[in-house]
Amino acid sequence: MELQLAAALKQPGESFSFALEEPVGPQPFGGRTVAFAAPLSVTGRYVFDGKAVAVEGTARTCLRSVCARCAEPFEEPFAFRFSERFVKASEQGADEESYPYEGSVLSLTQAVMDNLFLQLPLTSVCRPDCKGLCPVCGVNRNHTACNCAPARPAGPFAALHDFGNER
Repeated sequence: MELQLAAALKQPGESFSFALEEPVGPQPFGGRTVAFAAPLSVTGRYVFDGKAVAVEGTARTCLRSVCARCAEPFEEPFAFRFSERFVKASEQGADEESYPYEGSVLSLTQAVMDNLFLQLPLTSVCRPDCKGLCPVCGVNRNHTACNCAPARPAGPFAALHDFGNER
C-alpha cells in the first residue's frame, strides 16, 4: 500500500485523499494466525506540513476467526481508525513515534498492520448469544442440547457454592 507524495511535497499544508485496497495473506500474531477473508481496504487523508506527513484513515476487512466459545470457524467484519506520522528516513533520528518514508513514496503497509494488530480483539465469538461447548460431554450447545449436569466449581471456594442455600 503506497501513497504517491509528489504533489503533497510541493504543496505543504494541502490535504489529499486516498483509497487503497490490497489482499493480505495470513499473518502470525500472538501465537495465532490472523487470516483475511477479504482484501484490506484503506481510505483517508494525508497532509505534508513541511517536516512530516500526517496520515489519518479507516481500514476495513473481513477476518476468518474461530469462535472462542464453540470452536466453529466464522467470518467477522473488522474496521478501525488510525492516525500516523511519517518522516523522511534520513531525518528520523530518535523519533521512534513515527514511520520512515523515502523519496516521494510512502508505504502504509507496516503502519496499517501495526494498528490492526493493536486493535484486534483477544478472542472472537461467532455471535453474542453463542452457548459454547458443554464442559462435560463437549457437544456444541448451539446445535445440540445435552442433558449433562452443570459442572461443580472446583477449587478452594467450591464449598461456598451452597452456602446460604440450606433451609
